[in-house]
Amino acid sequence: MGITVRQALDVPALREAKVVAGHGGLDNVISFVNIMEVPEVTKWMKGGELLVTAGFAISDSSVERRRLIYDLATKGVAAFGIKLGQYFQSIPDDIIEYANEVGMPLIELPHNVPYMDFMVPIFEIMIGDQLARLKKSEEIHNRLLEIVLNGNGLPTVCQTLVELAGNPVLVIDARGNMLASAWPPSIAGHEHLEEKVLGGLEKEKCNLFSINPLRQHRFSLKGENNDQSLVAVRIDISDSLYGLLIIIETNRVLDNQDVMAMENASTIIALEFLKQKIVHETEKQIRVELLEDLISGNFRFEKDVIRRADLLNFSLTKETVIFVVSIDEGGGNRRTASLEHHLKNELTQFIQYFFRDFSCGVLLLARGDNIIGLVCISSSADMISLQGKLVQLNDLILEKWPEVNLSVGVGRKAETIRLIQKSYEEALDALRIAGFMKKDAGITFFDDLGVYSFLFELKDSLIMGDFFERTIGRVITHDRQNSGELLKTLIYYFQSDCNLRVTAERLYIHKNTVLYRIRKIEQITQLSMTNPEHRFNLQLGLKLRQVLKDKAN
Repeated sequence: MGITVRQALDVPALREAKVVAGHGGLDNVISFVNIMEVPEVTKWMKGGELLVTAGFAISDSSVERRRLIYDLATKGVAAFGIKLGQYFQSIPDDIIEYANEVGMPLIELPHNVPYMDFMVPIFEIMIGDQLARLKKSEEIHNRLLEIVLNGNGLPTVCQTLVELAGNPVLVIDARGNMLASAWPPSIAGHEHLEEKVLGGLEKEKCNLFSINPLRQHRFSLKGENNDQSLVAVRIDISDSLYGLLIIIETNRVLDNQDVMAMENASTIIALEFLKQKIVHETEKQIRVELLEDLISGNFRFEKDVIRRADLLNFSLTKETVIFVVSIDEGGGNRRTASLEHHLKNELTQFIQYFFRDFSCGVLLLARGDNIIGLVCISSSADMISLQGKLVQLNDLILEKWPEVNLSVGVGRKAETIRLIQKSYEEALDALRIAGFMKKDAGITFFDDLGVYSFLFELKDSLIMGDFFERTIGRVITHDRQNSGELLKTLIYYFQSDCNLRVTAERLYIHKNTVLYRIRKIEQITQLSMTNPEHRFNLQLGLKLRQVLKDKAN
């Protein structure tokens, strides 16, 4: 903070002062006024000083004078003033020449003006400026704090910063997702610019999220036609990065007041993040406990769980469905327990965000290698929509986490709260059956399993094993011993609705060959295709083969 050299020359005691060199540096900012009366003064300079002298310590050597002027410029001294009278009647030409070379203002000070006559007024202006800035900072801080305390949130904070800085404002989280933004009315079509900036931020993520948390940083995003300048401030809570506050310099370059507003805003946004974190963690725990009770049936009165769900804006008065997402890391790699926990948390948050616009949203619970979800279903259209959402979710997760394999089991609709536990068990069954049958589809609905749902439960019984061996088992044995294709023919025969011609066309063989093979199957199994009961037994045997796949191949 300070005043410019030009402003300092307006102090009454300096109105007779003359700028004899370095006129281009009159907008240099003065942060302090110091007096030079020792030869090695440059080592004490920190930059921004108005350095004044009567000339006692200035050498008679032109070489030493040049070194002095160049060293002062290197240190960033704002201006150099020489008081005439005691040691110099006029400023030497070589000093003027050197000051012009480095562009540092060289001021001829009146001989009859004591240093204190201009030092004190300059300090008063600087202190007054600092007090004004502190007052302005306090006003900005209070204004932003009031926004958060009134519950207006991040969008209003962004809008307030737009009014102060006149530039677009973005708030992004630690994963690079935009949480809020605001744009000046003068910028049309900001959606395109917003997309461009977010794309650029993604490329600069490593640099952006490693910046010093104690100050603002200016970045330049490379564009197709031109570069885009932006200023970023980290938002930290307990030394952990939670996000970034970014102002895009589309209309003008930020000044000190803008930066001050950003720094105040970053603190206020950190408070908002902390508030949201506490609310999120509390709500998450309530969701977990509610879903635990629903899938275990651990509640006495339905009205109690309905009331608890209402507090979460989740309606249990509608039909609901349970889905279970099973997480399996592909590639044969194993993670540490901490990495597994981190991955599961990321996936849970991703699924929660993904279902934010679905009916009443979703209740989620991470348990073991599974993530359990409960959604409301108001109509058959919602069930179709759920299927589409799960397919889309599976694709997005594979894209974002290619090392993860997902399987999803979906239970049937629960028409009452008490049936949610049953829907959960069906979702688990759908996962187990699909995994056992080695189905390629990543999403399995219990409703789509049909006969497989009870065949799976009976697969280990002696009766089921004996039934299989007396039907399809005999066909499989014959094929193995004779390198035949009876089983394939039987499958195509039933798929073709027992039509010999269609079966032959699909197998690229003669119709008589199909007829011969069917007669052979009847002979081996002692089951007739003209008998509906016998046909059913063969079809059931084929279904059972899917359940007993490992034994049947």
